[in-house]
Amino acid sequence: MKVEAATTRKLPTHQITVIRSDASTLPDIPPSPEPKPFLQGPVAKPHHLLSFGATVYDHRLSHVKWYDPHTKQNFEAWCAWDWTLLSPISNINPGERVRSFHLFASNIDTASGVRFGKEFKIPEHPELAEGAFSITKGDENDPETLNALITLRDYYFKHKERLILIQKAGEEYRAAAAAWHAAHPSKPENHTFWLKPHRGSRYLKENGGAR
Repeated sequence: MKVEAATTRKLPTHQITVIRSDASTLPDIPPSPEPKPFLQGPVAKPHHLLSFGATVYDHRLSHVKWYDPHTKQNFEAWCAWDWTLLSPISNINPGERVRSFHLFASNIDTASGVRFGKEFKIPEHPELAEGAFSITKGDENDPETLNALITLRDYYFKHKERLILIQKAGEEYRAAAAAWHAAHPSKPENHTFWLKPHRGSRYLKENGGAR
């Protein structure tokens, strides 16, 4: 390509060069075809997303919040099991509806969680035996909500040992990846961008019209 102009910007760690070449002589690009109308066809089962947020205390007691897009209700519940172990789950099927499952959960160690110079205390909550739960916001008798919590609880206790191994492996991987990136920081590289305007483009017009 024939170079018509070049501009270089030098930065503290690298430089960026923009090279403008002569205009293309290819035919004009045809307009994109009109998209065909899309009609949603019938599906076998309704699909919904359940997105949960859970604050876990001592890997024992979980305060869970979520919104049900089907019933349009906000829910909160206290569950006597560790929701951080449920993060690998991608979907659940508690009843008639297949539901995608998304979870953001974090654990607080109350023994070392000091806030404002005072001993940290778990917010007020119902007393629960291991494996029990209590819905504190939303319809506590909603069958789909009860089925979802029961399904997650049963899955947790059935696969607890495996979920612990998965969580441990994830933590080890993230620690190893962080250590590797710290030992091998990326080095800035110089970049060159070539611009070859198409006939009739605004770049040609800005420089005195098409040639």
